[in-house]
Amino acid sequence: MQVLDCLSKLIWPNSPSDVFLDQWRVLAEEVRVESGEAIIKQLHPAKYIYFIIDGEIEHSIAFEVSARDVLIGRISTPYFPLGWSGFSSPSRYATSARAKTPCLLYRWPIAELDSLLQAELVAGQSFYSYVLKTVMPIASDVRKQLSASPSSSEVLLEALAKRIPAATGANLKTRDVNEVFGRSLFFEAFPGSVHTRLADIVEMVHVQQGDAIFKQGELSGHMLILASGAVAVFANNTNDNAEMFVRSYSTPGQIVATAALSLTEIHEESATAITDVTLLSIKRSKIVELKLAQPQFGFALEKRMLWLLSARLRTLRIQLAAQGQDQEHIVIQNLLSQVSPQLGVSSKLYKLPHLLACRLTHADALACLKDVNLNGSRLERCLAGVCLDVLAELSRELDFYESLHDVYKAVTQAPLEKDPGYVRFLCSQGFKRVFEISRYALQGVEHLPEKGGNIFILNHLISHPYHALANGFEFSLDTHFVSAMILEPKYGESGIRVVRRGRGEEHAHHSYYDRLGHIYVYTAESDSLLESKEEVEARRESFTQTAGGYLRNGANLIVCPEGTSNWGENSPSAFKKGTFHLAAALDPEPLIVPISVANFDKRLKNNAFSAMVHKPFYISEVCDPTDKTDLTAFVSEFRSTYRGYVLETQALAQNLVSSE
Repeated sequence: MQVLDCLSKLIWPNSPSDVFLDQWRVLAEEVRVESGEAIIKQLHPAKYIYFIIDGEIEHSIAFEVSARDVLIGRISTPYFPLGWSGFSSPSRYATSARAKTPCLLYRWPIAELDSLLQAELVAGQSFYSYVLKTVMPIASDVRKQLSASPSSSEVLLEALAKRIPAATGANLKTRDVNEVFGRSLFFEAFPGSVHTRLADIVEMVHVQQGDAIFKQGELSGHMLILASGAVAVFANNTNDNAEMFVRSYSTPGQIVATAALSLTEIHEESATAITDVTLLSIKRSKIVELKLAQPQFGFALEKRMLWLLSARLRTLRIQLAAQGQDQEHIVIQNLLSQVSPQLGVSSKLYKLPHLLACRLTHADALACLKDVNLNGSRLERCLAGVCLDVLAELSRELDFYESLHDVYKAVTQAPLEKDPGYVRFLCSQGFKRVFEISRYALQGVEHLPEKGGNIFILNHLISHPYHALANGFEFSLDTHFVSAMILEPKYGESGIRVVRRGRGEEHAHHSYYDRLGHIYVYTAESDSLLESKEEVEARRESFTQTAGGYLRNGANLIVCPEGTSNWGENSPSAFKKGTFHLAAALDPEPLIVPISVANFDKRLKNNAFSAMVHKPFYISEVCDPTDKTDLTAFVSEFRSTYRGYVLETQALAQNLVSSE
């Protein structure tokens, strides 16, 4: 019984009655488990709460995409509780726990223990307070595993603000305050009399859009409840001021801050108003007074704080899982599986994984979430908020996708009487809007020649399938970036591209590029041609004359010398010599301007595009293009040089992502 004596002193420094402690000891059961043995299983009914006495356990969560549970931490701290989520509805374990080493534990049946704690409310408060303070570091540990990502940028705040209706509530009345408490998922566990009492002691706080509500490291002396507007919460895990997005609040009644969830009485996160915000503020001292005056309230509050911690942990773990996932439907399915015992079978939220599984129904998924966020039950609204946080980048990707769709329509549906130059202008302007939605970095524009008539070359990247339109058309994002964001601002025109001739069945490819007046060439990815040697030579000569004509007239030519596209890790592949032969054959000889690009083969999510312009050169100054051996050696060496350019450009993009 010495172990139980130590545990009781930790939980109840001011010892409760002997009768209570005797009953508590009677409910206790010693448990020994061997290495590898399961102690609790995620989503199983929570029958017992355990306290570790000796040994080490592993925490894990089930995740559908993984054949095995995903490890989320190890614990060996004596008297650490396991299975505490069972005290909150729906009384199921939130994680699985398995013995890493042989373990000694004590366990109590949750239902009987909760009844005992309710019978002696002050002792019950102390018990839940101990559990809360003991498990609080788990949230900090999970938060530290989250990586600072572009989700913490102003782009995210703009995306979040779009879904929030205009704030109302600057002049809330007592009746309105009571309604906030009545609609709150947190306060649903309290009777109406408590809502009325809390309404008497709240103070209203109004914060303007963009202002800080509180900052990480500041003293935490109030409970803050959202009355109207929206709030974004960030945390800084490092010393370089790089903040990461943690969650947002947009449902009235949500708890924005509470001193009871801080071990050091300081804020562990920062909060910013996404819109104009009205908060209900209750001083810590007022809460303490109410707990002393009404032990039943104090008991319920401590227990509800444990519920709140469990909900926030669930959100953090979902975000942690989402960081490594491009399959949003799996992440959301995992969230819903954790709350399904509480969620009605007819909830619209169950549609989400199916809508998210298909790229073309992502807009429907976000529309469903917005509907639930406005009209759902208290639980549904809170879950919708979590989903919208997790899918914030998806919302931006949808804007990007719809802008691509607009460009395609502008080009393919341009009036037939309009010449290709006009259509190229429409395309360029459309892509400027496309790339303004994205994050991108551009360096080296000082290397751009002052006049046009140059050959611009780049490493050509595969377009990510996520950006494919419904008709199967895939934009070459990197070449369009060069046209719209580099050439057009400098020279007033977007350049002439050398474009692969599409295969016969690629009707969308033909519909798009036929309107732009670019130069078609046949590649290994085009339909094969049965040509004589003379016909091949005639086609090459025609290309040289056409390209040379554009260059002599001051137009810029955009060429991808690989003759194909690649993923970034393999870029560039071997260069073909045609581009360099072209430059050598023309008089006057054009400059060749290398541009390296990165990340155009990736989704927008947690990503940035980048491009670097490098020093131009004349082919005649770096090799003898008429000497086959010399040209071959140069092209091979230049490809190695270009790989260095690409790595430098990838680092530029990564720096942009990390700095936001």
